[in-house]
Amino acid sequence: RAHHYPLRRKRQMRIRDIIKAARAGWPEKNLVMIFQPHRYTRTRDLYDDFANVLSQVDTLLMLDVYAAGETPIPGADSRSLCRTIRGRGKVDPILVPDPAQVAEMLAPVLTGNDLILI
Repeated sequence: RAHHYPLRRKRQMRIRDIIKAARAGWPEKNLVMIFQPHRYTRTRDLYDDFANVLSQVDTLLMLDVYAAGETPIPGADSRSLCRTIRGRGKVDPILVPDPAQVAEMLAPVLTGNDLILI
């Protein structure tokens, strides 16, 4: 049975703390994170921090950046972030182009021993 714990604030330090707590509290669980970057400027400014922190989970599903009215910034998008994380060799992110596809894309990666962080 999978457990679900929503991420209330999606700042990189909070995410790091949540991952650390999840690993400590449920060391046997497969950590699955569903993540949507918020704003292109924030993604650009925190790009390396996000790549480092998001590389610490076992499975990562990433939605497109929530623009919040911003114009896309080349290289500060979800596809680029997935590519950078993949290049670090710890996790192979799954890009989810449409939020309506999350459940469909999540089901095949679940192991039955998962802790899902949203």
